[in-house]
Amino acid sequence: MKNGVRWLIVIVVLTLAGLASGVAHHRYVQAARPLTATFFIHGYGSSWHAEHQMAKYLVDHGASNQIIRANVAQAGTVTLHGKIRAGARNPLVEVNYADNKNPDPTAAATRLHRVIQAVNRQADLKQINLVGHSMGNLSTLAYLDRYGETPAMPPVKHLVILAGGLLPGREDEVVGHLRQRLPRGLKVLNLYSTGDQRIPNARSCQLNPLFANRAATFQEVQVKGLSHSQIHESKQVDRILLQFLFK
Repeated sequence: MKNGVRWLIVIVVLTLAGLASGVAHHRYVQAARPLTATFFIHGYGSSWHAEHQMAKYLVDHGASNQIIRANVAQAGTVTLHGKIRAGARNPLVEVNYADNKNPDPTAAATRLHRVIQAVNRQADLKQINLVGHSMGNLSTLAYLDRYGETPAMPPVKHLVILAGGLLPGREDEVVGHLRQRLPRGLKVLNLYSTGDQRIPNARSCQLNPLFANRAATFQEVQVKGLSHSQIHESKQVDRILLQFLFK
C-alpha cells in the first residue's frame, strides 16, 4: 500500500512538473513572437472612419485582437487613443489626420514617422505594415522614401497601395530615392478598381516599376466596378488584405 502511495505521489509530481514546463514554454513562445502593427492611412479630406471597416474585418476574422487610433493634430502632435496591451496580437492603428488635405510629401512623411514613433515607444514594435488609401499612399511612399531604412525604426514588412497614384510631374518629389532605398524584404500589394473615377488605373499602374524588380514580392490586383471610396468599404478588398497581410 505504501509503495502504491509513493508511486502515486511520484506520478502527480511529474505531471505537475510537466504542466508547469508546458506553461513556461507557452509563455516563452508568446513573448518571443514579433509584434507587428498595421497602420491604416486615409485619403484626401477623410478620417479614420474610412479605415475602420478594414480594421474591424481583420479583428472579426482573428488576424488581430486590438484596434487603437492615432490622432495627428494640425501642428503635427500625435495623441494615441488606446494603449497596446500585453498579449496584443497584430495591433491595428487607425491614423487620423486633422490636416487631411495637405499634399506636401515631406509633411506627409514626417506625420507618419511621428505616429510610428509614438506607437513604437509604447509597444517596441518588431515590424510594421502600411496600408494607404488614395492620398494616404502619399504618406506611406514618402515615409518609405525618407525613413524606410532608418535603423531606429521598425522595418516595413508589407505595403498595401489602395487606389494609389502619383500626380504627374511629382514622382521625384515624392519618391525620388525610393528606387534605390526600397527596404529589403518588403512585400507590396497594388490594388485598384475599374470603377475608380478619381484615380485612373493607368496612374495606379505607373507605381509598379518602383517595386516590380526590387520588392521581395509584388502583387497587382485589379477589382471590378468599385468606386474610389467603395474600395475601403468592400468585403472583397477586406478578404484580399487578410490574405496578403496575415496568411
